[in-house]
Amino acid sequence: MVFSMKHKYPPLHLLSIFEAAARHQNFKAASNELCITPSAVSHQIKALEQQLGFSLFQRKSRGVELNAAGEMYLNYVQQGLDCFELGTRKTRNRFSSQALKISCFTTLASSIIIPKLGAFQAKHPDIELRIETGNHVADLRYDDIDLAIRIGQGNWPNTTHQKLLDLSVSAVCSVPFFAQHKINKLEHVNQLPLIDLAYMDDVWQQWSRAVGITLSNTKRVLTFNDYDSSINAATQGLGMALAIFPLENQRLENQSLIAPFNEFVPFERGLYAVYREEDAGRHDIQCFINWLTTSPELYAENR
Repeated sequence: MVFSMKHKYPPLHLLSIFEAAARHQNFKAASNELCITPSAVSHQIKALEQQLGFSLFQRKSRGVELNAAGEMYLNYVQQGLDCFELGTRKTRNRFSSQALKISCFTTLASSIIIPKLGAFQAKHPDIELRIETGNHVADLRYDDIDLAIRIGQGNWPNTTHQKLLDLSVSAVCSVPFFAQHKINKLEHVNQLPLIDLAYMDDVWQQWSRAVGITLSNTKRVLTFNDYDSSINAATQGLGMALAIFPLENQRLENQSLIAPFNEFVPFERGLYAVYREEDAGRHDIQCFINWLTTSPELYAENR
């Protein structure tokens, strides 16, 4: 049986042009975004207004401004375009055979995933992977990402998040740094240049309380906005940093870093696999998570 429905709304391309022009309140800015001329934007808006039977903008000497009708219509158009985008993404994610797109931070990729990726490919030759690394935290509502590996507290809204393991932190430094500063007891932390994280400005205080010392050292030679940079700085002997374990076990093994106090404090955040609720049944996502959760490197004891 074939169903037929005649939709009484303007062509989609006109609605997209209207949305861009209304958002920018400027035809030239909209033309730059849409890669068409300002004249084309103006003509298409006029065509849309003719189809609707009412105007949408007030023309001014330096741009345009939505009138009452335009403001009301913009709300519905944006909802409709968002719905089209969401429906397209959900349908594509479910039925396309595209690569599994994974977002993770650099340390996890370089220390855990990449060294053993050949084993995954041998076990699942039908699954193509695209791994994006970096400090940008993927937003699964909008980014073209299927699975994110995140450190957090498992409170991401409108997602399915599966805890992979608990984490701990320990103070680390390079071997030359250790020898230079003659570190032999916990209290020496108060005499050392410390490397800090901008988004966790009390992490050293938390660690010191957990190991039973009073932190009086307020000297921060370096502050980074991402974890990977702070660890790289520590390996270069630029200061002492707090490292996350067991993610950094490999650095302890090759002695690019050492944990001179051997104090591993439970971290308030865990390692999670995060994906969209509608993707919970995806075979490729579950295969990757199952493979990752059986990685001996990830679940090895702190050394």
